Amino acid sequence: MRVQRVPDCASLHPGYAPAIIQAMARKRMDVFKEYKPVRNRIASLARDDALAVIWAYCQYLQIDDFKFLKEIEVAKKYLELDIPQAWIAWLGFFLTRPAINFSFKSDIKRLPAEKFEKFFAFTGKPILELKSILKTEQQYDARFAYAYNSLRAYPLVRMSYQGNDSIVCPLPTLLFWRFTGGLYYELIGDPRFANEFGDGFQAYAGEVIERACPKCQRIAEHEYVVGKSRKRTVDWIVANENSALFLECKSKRLSWGAKVSLTDLAPLESDIDNMAAAVVQVYKTLADYDNNLYPEFPAKEGREIYPAVVVLENWRMFGPVMVKKLDDAVAAKLAEVGIELAVVQQRPYSIWSIEELEGGLQIINSVGIADFLDGKLKDTEMRQWDWHGYMTNQHKKHFPLKKLFDKEYDEMSAELYAAQKTENLKA
Repeated sequence: MRVQRVPDCASLHPGYAPAIIQAMARKRMDVFKEYKPVRNRIASLARDDALAVIWAYCQYLQIDDFKFLKEIEVAKKYLELDIPQAWIAWLGFFLTRPAINFSFKSDIKRLPAEKFEKFFAFTGKPILELKSILKTEQQYDARFAYAYNSLRAYPLVRMSYQGNDSIVCPLPTLLFWRFTGGLYYELIGDPRFANEFGDGFQAYAGEVIERACPKCQRIAEHEYVVGKSRKRTVDWIVANENSALFLECKSKRLSWGAKVSLTDLAPLESDIDNMAAAVVQVYKTLADYDNNLYPEFPAKEGREIYPAVVVLENWRMFGPVMVKKLDDAVAAKLAEVGIELAVVQQRPYSIWSIEELEGGLQIINSVGIADFLDGKLKDTEMRQWDWHGYMTNQHKKHFPLKKLFDKEYDEMSAELYAAQKTENLKA
């Protein structure tokens, strides 16, 4: 089995689109006037058939060897396109059908019907209730394409489908997001969640380092004392003889407002401010390293140090707009704590998503820390690229990269996968 990290269109946040906003403002586009004929045309379609077609195309784009139902007409040229596909795990019934009857039985012992019913209560709503909610969320201005849609929270729709009381899942990707990344936004407000989640993310980063870069030394966070103060080192150090990557792990994700707001940049600027604080945190502890206060990693003359922050999801910190915004925020916070801005030139920082780190460390294992990082951080153009673009451009011979946790993933889901396979054979 393989999991595709499905990109979220909302991750293209407003920092990349000021020209679009200005163009729309100049034209004073009446979005509703443009949208209404499309809406009316869609309303005339057969609802059951339309949802089934949406489901089929979504599955075709993501599942190897998926076959369109014979009653769905598909252009031959479309089928001939070379579209990358990947299977999304754990979607159970909806892998092979767009709907299931609401009264159903489960043959999987660890997943009795009662648990499914609780799951549906968490991820679905009756169609009339959902339509009422969606109507209040519609935006007919510059936010039209980015406004929050409650199908993200409730991707399962209880409705009549082909004459039966059913649960319909027209967009399985939204269901995948709901019980993976979507849970974060449900739980982050609970103080009991944040610390445990952060510790878990830090531990996972350590596992990534161990598997992706075994040639390098891996040093975990340690406590040390300066005068009467008790301090902690960076979360992880990845080191070879003459270079070291200082990693600070931050599990905070971009706020929803930063992802979707085109006209109000306050949420984005607040998130960038938080990221800048994390960067400065690494620079502050570097001073203690330079003073030989790190207990497990003594200072060494001539060693190159690369400060970095690794985050749970990709914050898209590339391009001239976003890079400048973050650089300005870092400069301001460095000034607040009395650190000279020259340190950024001497030891340029970087921002990684955990996915990028998984790949980058594999390349570092082959070419070394300094050669890999200098190629991006000390090149004016490359510094504005995202990590994936840099790696595929400058280190393409290392692709495809190894999947680090395939065995654990397969073991974790083996029982459910076997049960689903048996169910498919019965069908």
